Amino acid sequence: MADRPAAARHPVAALAEEIVDLLAGEGYRVAEGPEVEAEWLNFDALNMAADHPSRSADGTFSIHGSGGGPSGLVLRGHTSPVQVRAMLGHRAPLRMVTVGRVFRPDPPDATHSPVFHQAEGLAVAEGLTMDDLCATLGHLAAAMFGDSTPVRLRPHWFAYTDPSAEADVRCPTCRGGGCDLCEDGWIEWAGCGMVHPRVLATCGVDPGRHTGFAFGLGVERTLMLRHGLRDIRDVLGHDRPRPAAVRADVPSDSPRPAAARAGEPLLAPPRPAANRARVPGDHPLARAEPVSPFRRRQAAAHALTAAGWTETQTFPFLDPAVWDAFGLPPDDPHRAQLRVANPLDGYPAALRTSLLPGVLAELRARRSPGGLMVFEQGAVFPRPPGGLHPPPLPAGSPPLPEELAALDAAIPAQPHHLAAALTGGDWHAAVTAGHAVGLQWGLRLRPEGGPGGTRSAWPWHGDRWARLTVDGTPVGEAGELDPAVLRRLRLPDGVAALTLDLDTLDRLSGGERTRPA
Repeated sequence: MADRPAAARHPVAALAEEIVDLLAGEGYRVAEGPEVEAEWLNFDALNMAADHPSRSADGTFSIHGSGGGPSGLVLRGHTSPVQVRAMLGHRAPLRMVTVGRVFRPDPPDATHSPVFHQAEGLAVAEGLTMDDLCATLGHLAAAMFGDSTPVRLRPHWFAYTDPSAEADVRCPTCRGGGCDLCEDGWIEWAGCGMVHPRVLATCGVDPGRHTGFAFGLGVERTLMLRHGLRDIRDVLGHDRPRPAAVRADVPSDSPRPAAARAGEPLLAPPRPAANRARVPGDHPLARAEPVSPFRRRQAAAHALTAAGWTETQTFPFLDPAVWDAFGLPPDDPHRAQLRVANPLDGYPAALRTSLLPGVLAELRARRSPGGLMVFEQGAVFPRPPGGLHPPPLPAGSPPLPEELAALDAAIPAQPHHLAAALTGGDWHAAVTAGHAVGLQWGLRLRPEGGPGGTRSAWPWHGDRWARLTVDGTPVGEAGELDPAVLRRLRLPDGVAALTLDLDTLDRLSGGERTRPA
C-alpha cells in the first residue's frame, strides 16, 4: 500500500465545495434538487416559452415516458429549477446557493461536455438592485481569481432575468494585456441578472414588494480559467487523464481568500431564522436541501481521501449490457433504468441505477503499479414502477398546493449513493471505508456476514463480503467481487468494492430530508 498514488478530491468537487463555503459564509442557504426534473420546473416556471431553443432535442435531454412517448421529464439543463424550488418553499427574504450537475446534448470537444457542473446563487428581498448583484460577483471573482480581479457586465438576454447580463472577468492568464485565450483582456465567466417579475409571481413572491438577483457560473469553466486550461476534458478527466495542475491540492497562481474581506458584507446580514419561516403546511415542492446532508457528503469525501482514497466523477449514462457482465438476472431492480429519448451518438440511452459500474470502469482505465483506491458520490436513477407523466401547471401565478403535490409525486426518486473500489488489497479495507463514511452521519455500520456460498443481489465472491447495516437496516454492502465477474469486466482478481445508500444514512441519522432528491 505504501506506493499507492497520493489521494485527492476531484478538482471539480473541491472547487464546488469552495464556492458553497464562500457563499454559505455570507448567509446563503445550501439547496439541492433532482437531476431528472419536470419540464415545468426546468422551463415554464422560469419564463421559457414553448419555442425557446433550449426545449429542442438539440438543447435538452428528454426522458422516455411509458410506452416510449414523452414523459414531461428532462435531464435538467441548468440548476435554476433549484431556485424555483427555493422560492416556492420559503418566504422572502431568502438567499440560496446550489451547485450540481447539468446536462446538455452537446458532443464533447475542447469547450463542450454533455455533463458539467453549475453553481448558482439567488437573493430575494426588498430593495435589491443590480448594484447588490455587482458587489456579490465582485467578491466571488476576488475569491476565485485574486483580489485584483475586476468584473464587467455586458447586456444580454435570458428568459428568467430582466435586465440580464454576461459577467466577464479580467483574463487571469494575461491580466488584461490580451492573449489568444481572451483577445481583448476580458473573458466570459457567468450569466446574471435581476429575477424576472413573472418568475417571482409564479413562485409566490410579490414582485411589487420584492426584487431578486441571480447568477450562474460553470464550475469547470472557473477551474479552467484559474489554471489557464484550454480543454474542458482536462478538467473532467474523461477521454484523457487530468493533468497534475488541476489536482485539488494544488493552489492557483492567484491568491484566493477563503471568504469575503472582513467588513464588506455581500448584502445585509442574514435575517434571523424565525423571520425565514417555511410556507404554511410545508409546500410540497420544498425540497431545497438543508445544509447537513450536503455537508455530510463533503465530510465523507474528506474522510476517504484522508484514508488514501481518490475521488472520481463519471457520466451517468450506463449501457444495460453491463448487468450481463455482473450476472444479474433479468428481473433484477438494477435493470429498471430510465432512458433518454435523444441520446448522443456514442453514449448509452439508459441512466445508471448504481455507481459501481462507473467506479469499476474508472479503476480499469487507470494504471498504477501500487494499486488504486477510487470512490464516487452521486445520484442514481431507478425507474419507478408507475408512469412518468407530470401534470401541466400554469405559469405567471403560483400553482395550487394539490397541483404541486401531483407534480412532485411524478418526479422519480434519485437517491444519493456512494461506491468505492480498490485493487491489490484486503476486502476488509472496503468495510473499513464504509465505517469511515458512516461516522460522518454519526452512525456505526455493522457488517453482517454474507450467506456463505449463496449468491446475493450483487456478485460477491463466496463469503468474502458483508452486508452493512445500522440497527438492522441495510445501508450497503462491501466485499471482494467474484473472479468470473472481474474477468468479464477485464479487471484483476482481488478487486474489492463498497456500495452505500447515503439517503438511507440521512434518514437514519434523523436528517430533515423528506424524500431523495
